[in-house]
Amino acid sequence: MVTNFVFPQVLRTIVLVAISAWASLLSHKCISNFNDGARPVFPELMEGRMTRPEFAVVVTGMGVGWVMAGFNQWLGTGLIACHLILIATDCIGAWSPNEYVALALGAAYGLVCAYGTQGIAAVFNGLPYNFLNDLTNITTPVLPIFCMYPAIAIAGQFGAKKGIIAAIVTAIVYIFCTVVGSVKVGAISVALYPYTFAMLAGMVCLVIYAIGASKNSEAIETTEEEENLFTKNANRIKSNWIYLCTQGALNALGIKILAQAYQPIILASAITEGDMNIFYLAMIGVIFAFIPLIVSTALATGVYQAVGLTAVMLGGAMVPDSVWFLAPVVGFAIEFIEIQLLGLLGKALSQFPELTKCGDHIRDAMISCTTLALTIGAFMAGNAIWGAVGLMGVGGFYTLNEVTGQRIPKSAVGPLAAVCVGLLYNLAILLHIVTLG
Repeated sequence: MVTNFVFPQVLRTIVLVAISAWASLLSHKCISNFNDGARPVFPELMEGRMTRPEFAVVVTGMGVGWVMAGFNQWLGTGLIACHLILIATDCIGAWSPNEYVALALGAAYGLVCAYGTQGIAAVFNGLPYNFLNDLTNITTPVLPIFCMYPAIAIAGQFGAKKGIIAAIVTAIVYIFCTVVGSVKVGAISVALYPYTFAMLAGMVCLVIYAIGASKNSEAIETTEEEENLFTKNANRIKSNWIYLCTQGALNALGIKILAQAYQPIILASAITEGDMNIFYLAMIGVIFAFIPLIVSTALATGVYQAVGLTAVMLGGAMVPDSVWFLAPVVGFAIEFIEIQLLGLLGKALSQFPELTKCGDHIRDAMISCTTLALTIGAFMAGNAIWGAVGLMGVGGFYTLNEVTGQRIPKSAVGPLAAVCVGLLYNLAILLHIVTLG
């Protein structure tokens, strides 16, 4: 869990309020939104086939679960996840009757998130047993499992045999880096971070397999009607460049100073390990994974992703601390380039169908690995809080969710179960059922 922040609370709060207010405004104006699943609904409002209340109900219904997932990510990492902010601002913008209300409500929500987390921490401190530190176990298995996502993606797209080969390569690279530790290039000693290079090896395997398979696949053809629609929507997005580039600037600054976090579980683990290269490599994979989805939905709807192609998050995070104030400049520039290249990216994806398909498999692999890691971590947290009873509690909660149709997303049920175990343990202490050692 991240507890030591380099940048002051006041600065992080101001930036978070700005991010939240601006995202709410852009959602209201149907310029951008964060929830990719809700994006196809925006044209229904834009073209008058839905009223705003009808539209808002759909957007909210598709987003509530993700907001709760973002809250659980905060509990496990100490970082305010984009899901907690930007999914909520999708809903705030959808419900707002005008631009001014969208800005005001968005700003208020950002303020609540910035200081509400401190209030929650104070509540934990007031409990007979503060189990907040035990919850850090939730993220312990993340890096070892997550660095295998390229192998999982390869297995899903190109078959188990190639996936196993990639997994073996990943494991060998990890072991080599662990044993060797560092290599000297002249007078310079280069540290071989195991997770970083293991993940890189898997990504190289994935790209090699995808490019090789694309040579034997036919390009995707589009009709003239689809071309006209894509051009119209690309032009709409380009016409809103100042709004979107401002959002890119805010997002880049937000992740630089940790006012908000994208992929918070990986980011928190990287910060804890002291190796930000892990996060940078993971973000390259995220960008690669989401380009097909974001580009296709943007060209089909005329509504852009609130974090663009996610490259602004990588660019912002990579800005050195000494010149942190350049992060918004980097974010603005990256977003502008993305917008101008949107049409070309759409055409390029049609020429490499296997690379396009990779996006779905990478996303599925990332979700599977993260979900598994969080579930294992939740059991570890439950054990740290209340031993065997904690393990039973997390296991029972998880199984109950499965048999009742996964009412809670898989990625959220484990951490939520661990929190419930902690609360029950405190209740048992208050009722003198158990005593603190």
